[in-house]
Amino acid sequence: MKTFRFKRKYFEMIRSGRKPLECRVYYPSVRNVKVGEVVRYFWEDQIYDVEIVGVRRYKNFYEMLKSEDVDRLVPGMNFEQALNEYQRIYPKWKVKKFGGVVVFESVPT
Repeated sequence: MKTFRFKRKYFEMIRSGRKPLECRVYYPSVRNVKVGEVVRYFWEDQIYDVEIVGVRRYKNFYEMLKSEDVDRLVPGMNFEQALNEYQRIYPKWKVKKFGGVVVFESVPT
């Protein structure tokens, strides 16, 4: 089972149902995640299994945020705040090197 590590605040948003969308750089380790697959999200020793119901790729965070519902990605943030948050976590060179970003839409299992 594929696993994804989260910071506490994002893990809690996912588990509460407020954050059904997760965006990552399109690293080789995430390229094989498919619709219908069950993946495990975790923070420290807490786990939360979800089913992937959507996978969408984008060139960069700006394009992704223009197309997706920002509040479902980072609840409580507006477009600019979300863009700054993603760019703080993932440098632009990583996005370019690995071919963009991917959004996983999930539901609880």
